[in-house]
Amino acid sequence: MIKFLQNLPQVFTVAALFAVLSILPVYTPGIPAAAEENEKGTTSNEQDAANIKPIVDPSADALLKEMGNTLKSAGELSFNANITFDELLPSGQKIQFGGEASVTVKRPNLLHAVYNGDLHSRKIWYSGDEVTVLNTDDNFYGQLKVPATLDETMDYLMKDYGFTLPLADIVFSDPYGSLMKNVRAGVVVGNSSINGSECRHLAFVEKYIDWQLWVSGGVEKLPCKLVITYKTVPGSPQYTAVFSEWNLGPEGSESIFKPVIPKRAARIDFIKLANQEGG
Repeated sequence: MIKFLQNLPQVFTVAALFAVLSILPVYTPGIPAAAEENEKGTTSNEQDAANIKPIVDPSADALLKEMGNTLKSAGELSFNANITFDELLPSGQKIQFGGEASVTVKRPNLLHAVYNGDLHSRKIWYSGDEVTVLNTDDNFYGQLKVPATLDETMDYLMKDYGFTLPLADIVFSDPYGSLMKNVRAGVVVGNSSINGSECRHLAFVEKYIDWQLWVSGGVEKLPCKLVITYKTVPGSPQYTAVFSEWNLGPEGSESIFKPVIPKRAARIDFIKLANQEGG
């Protein structure tokens, strides 16, 4: 892996860019299809969502909305996440990797995330008009001019570059709306203990993924754990994030949102999905 990274050219393919810069798993079902269909002005997922009336347990919907409102009301927040994800070997064997993420958001236009994992380590800054991703393992970085709000930037990066900021649905200004956008069904599974705290276990179904969310039982409803199952990918790999250290009013200097690039770091370019597809 290290040898491969040392030999990377100054311009990446989309697959390589996603693999080496993102802190999420490489498999993102629907992304190629979404990029193609976005050129037509809409996605099949959005069309499906418009045509299918979701069947969601009112209790699950109410709890998700309450959690969403808690996150939405926080102008600034920070959290940590213990992340694990599956990778499939050519033999079909499933291997689990992991890492620790620390995310700070100041809405509407600032984000800082640090990820240290088994396969790579990254730092990400969104400073209001630019995204910077630093590969701290191999000392190279990319910078990209982006829209003026975090919501617009996350949509822009996903649609044009196949790049997802860490735990994007949690970071959006309206987490409930983002999480429910493509849901077809949802239920309350029951109660479960996460990191010693009792949480409510919810489960939801979408076209390409199933996802489960555990929500804290305290006065402030917050995510305890998230599991995504990529059911259209061979082997149905999973992505898991266990949350901790929630802070809905962190005190800190805005300097953490300003990129810090090592002097000898090499700059690389981002490439749009359309360019890679001959568009």
